[in-house]
Amino acid sequence: MAAHAGDASGARILTLGLLSVDVPGGTASVDGRTLNLSRRHVELLAVLVANRNRVLSRAELSAALGFQRGRSIDVLLSALRHEMGFPFVRNVPKRGWIIMSEALEGPLP
Repeated sequence: MAAHAGDASGARILTLGLLSVDVPGGTASVDGRTLNLSRRHVELLAVLVANRNRVLSRAELSAALGFQRGRSIDVLLSALRHEMGFPFVRNVPKRGWIIMSEALEGPLP
């Protein structure tokens, strides 16, 4: 079962390699560089990091963030990919997405 954004917020800071997600503070950084993200983007990152070893479907991600329409996830992921500047999440056809831990281990491209 996917971790909900509310569940992830219980942790002070979630980390995965060079990525750090401060859910209560609403911020995230990669390799010390603060990312320009909305709170929703931060919550999505937190859910992906908390579930780093499993593929999350659009329905699971939507439910975790309280969205009624699943395509909102696509928009958030697109913006996250752009802000990160390198591939860090992989689409698994017909299943969903998984965060690529190895992409966050460094050095960054």
